[in-house]
Amino acid sequence: FAGTVEEVGAGVELVPGERVAASFTTACGTCWFCTHSLSSRCDNAQLFGWIDETNEGIHGGQAQFVRVPHADGTLMRLPKDVSFEEGVLLGDILSTGYFCAKNALTMLADSNIPPAQLSVAVIGCGPVGLCAVASARMLGFGQIFAIDRVQSRVDTAVKLGAQSQGYETANDGRGVDAVLEVVGAYEALKLSFEIVRMGGVVSSVGVHAHDKGFPVSPGQCYDKNVTFKSGRCPARSLMSEVSQLVKTTDVVRHIISHRVPLAAAAEMYEQFEAQKDGILKVVFDPWA
Repeated sequence: FAGTVEEVGAGVELVPGERVAASFTTACGTCWFCTHSLSSRCDNAQLFGWIDETNEGIHGGQAQFVRVPHADGTLMRLPKDVSFEEGVLLGDILSTGYFCAKNALTMLADSNIPPAQLSVAVIGCGPVGLCAVASARMLGFGQIFAIDRVQSRVDTAVKLGAQSQGYETANDGRGVDAVLEVVGAYEALKLSFEIVRMGGVVSSVGVHAHDKGFPVSPGQCYDKNVTFKSGRCPARSLMSEVSQLVKTTDVVRHIISHRVPLAAAAEMYEQFEAQKDGILKVVFDPWA
């Protein structure tokens, strides 16, 4: 979420009136993980909107007012040329897509292949996947392939610089150099290992909340020399970096499909779950 500071507690450096955006997890900004670019594993991290069975946790940010723990660490001052809508993306899905693409590029550094000659397939072209497509383009990947069962999402990925087909023949049939898996499904991760080339990278940010296990064995990874990189995006650690790039892409125009009052939230969640044609990222206006 993004908005304007209204009040601050004791010791908070932010001041009322400042424009800010929040990451999807809180971050103290001072622990070992926060100071080593891994804010998602902050010693004090909590997920906005996550209340467990013991009623522990914090409420979400889809409201007119939000109390933000560890405000100086969790919130980022928005640059003047970054809008609130861009701030919303920075704190979650754009940083996650960028994290996924950057991980793949970093892991391929030892191949000594220029980014413009690298190919990457993005499995899952929902909001995070589309941000991964946009990020892969920003990072200079030469070929980007979009894979999704919903054609309208693939069409949007194409508008952001992806190709809708051809990953099977990438690198003369050897497979793509990297796969960005953002679905969080067993089948998606299985496909990732099938289409990546030997010595390639599978970068996964999908939340695998299932009990199907891992789709490949250690021996299969060994035989293919595959590098696997995964984890929750340290959004707060990346927000400043990504804010410098957000103006180089038209991701906001292509991804935000609906702007609605907060009262329409339940309906929009149902439409998104049903993958209604045309619905991608919904922005709620709590004051509308």
